[in-house]
Amino acid sequence: MTEERHHELRLIIRTPHEAVFDSVVRAARVPTETGQVGLRPRGEPMVLAIESGLIVVRLDAETRFAATAGGLLESGPDRCVLYTPFAVVDSTQSAVLEALGRALATPKSEIAARRQLADLEQRILRELRERGRPGQPVRSRHD
Repeated sequence: MTEERHHELRLIIRTPHEAVFDSVVRAARVPTETGQVGLRPRGEPMVLAIESGLIVVRLDAETRFAATAGGLLESGPDRCVLYTPFAVVDSTQSAVLEALGRALATPKSEIAARRQLADLEQRILRELRERGRPGQPVRSRHD
């Protein structure tokens, strides 16, 4: 492995249907509940809950934009994978907006399923946060 290759970061944005983005990037910025998080080569391994919103991706010669429905990001020193129920990627913000418009024209049952997935994700995150508090019992919604 060359020294230059050692400093690369591969970003993959994967939906249940396909990988909508898979490329070596210089950096990326993702939205989280507490603010924007930057991703760069040789970053610390982490797992993040990504909020719905815009991801800004810096390539060598251009910037790309990805609108996502949020999801789970698994990040390491040379590879990051975002698992999301929905994403569109393009080179301009206006093109991303057009792609979102087309996606919103999909059958309502698919949109409802996406909303249910987002609700489920939020419930899982709340439960994980509650379990992470030392000395506090985990309570279910039925208690």
